[in-house]
Amino acid sequence: MKQYREYEWGRIPEWNENSIKDSFILMNDQINGRIPVTKLEHWSDFTSFLESEFCNRKRVELVFRGHRRYDWGLTPTLARFNEQNIIDEGLAEEQLRLFRKAIRGRISDHSLFNSDDKREDDELWAIGQHYGLKTPLLDWTYSPYVALFFAFAKADEAEETDNPYRAIYILNKTAISDDDYFSDIRVLEPRKDDHGRLVNQAGLFTFSPYGATIENKLIEVLGSEEYPDAELRNASQDEGEESAILAKYICKVFIKNVQQKECLKFLRRMNVHHASLFPDLIGAADYSNILIEEWEQNRKDKQAIILQPEPIIIAPPSIDTEIVVPKPSLESQDVAPILELLINSLQQEETLEKDLINRIASEIAKIITEYKEVDFEERDDLALELQAKLRLVLRRLNYPETHREVVIDNIFDFVIQGES
Repeated sequence: MKQYREYEWGRIPEWNENSIKDSFILMNDQINGRIPVTKLEHWSDFTSFLESEFCNRKRVELVFRGHRRYDWGLTPTLARFNEQNIIDEGLAEEQLRLFRKAIRGRISDHSLFNSDDKREDDELWAIGQHYGLKTPLLDWTYSPYVALFFAFAKADEAEETDNPYRAIYILNKTAISDDDYFSDIRVLEPRKDDHGRLVNQAGLFTFSPYGATIENKLIEVLGSEEYPDAELRNASQDEGEESAILAKYICKVFIKNVQQKECLKFLRRMNVHHASLFPDLIGAADYSNILIEEWEQNRKDKQAIILQPEPIIIAPPSIDTEIVVPKPSLESQDVAPILELLINSLQQEETLEKDLINRIASEIAKIITEYKEVDFEERDDLALELQAKLRLVLRRLNYPETHREVVIDNIFDFVIQGES
């Protein structure tokens, strides 16, 4: 079977509080650029990461930003008109002019109409950000757990590509705010907060520079000979040393995308949830939706205990043993071979409920039928897309994690053989 390239997670080191140098790497790729990255294999490791010396440097204030997907960059909404993800100054000025005109008669604070006062421009951008206006702003928070909430608040969408890690960006606010070298990257803490969200979320904004991304501007300043950081000037050619120094200013922490609901329950015990972060009717509605989902799941779990479905013990067949395949729940000629692959990829004495393994086989068979006419030798992109969909099904339906890649390879062999 042809091997299709995936993101190189193995290159990214796990966080090691005893060695910052060995904890970060510069991937220099389209997703991360030159932002130093590290990873945690469970969200519960985030607490010990926050307790490390790296996150508690003297006279350094950090701010955090959570992303649901690993491949999302620091791109303000107004920059998404541009393929390079940078903000055009003329576009920003026109957007602000249009918004200032559109809100006439809708707000009581007439100071916001003063286009000659840059402070009022900032306040207007912040109000627009709250109501969904495309702006040059990025939301940040002083609270790392609020950032963790935003990273894990939403479940992955069924049809999107695989998302093995979520992410949290960390920015050295002290350096950005107090250093004239970073004048193009402004920190904005609005005076007005009529809805209470900024206070509850310990929130603030960065104002992205015109003509460059925030990370590119940071790296440009840090890489200049004029910047007064002795460590940077004296750094050797060792990439580990360079990434550790840059991480003091900005870094990205990948967090394994597992047990999303358990993470939200953990944060709820710390009073970090929709109702506390969004003190309005939208927050109350989102909070209620989560609680009712948990209530319904608990009711289903209780019913499942009463019904006690009979587990089956699945062992690999011996040479002289005929393979007996349970009857699939879906009437399809494609389900039986998939079901056989799922069973044979397991180890002896591992168990899965009959209904569950039939459901996995049925969902995978439906996905495969969409790709029957594809020549994967010519379409690497569709091969990666199919792999991602298979992973999502296996993860969502709790097929044993240690066997997922094996069964995906076996299914791919089956699909390709079907083409020939």
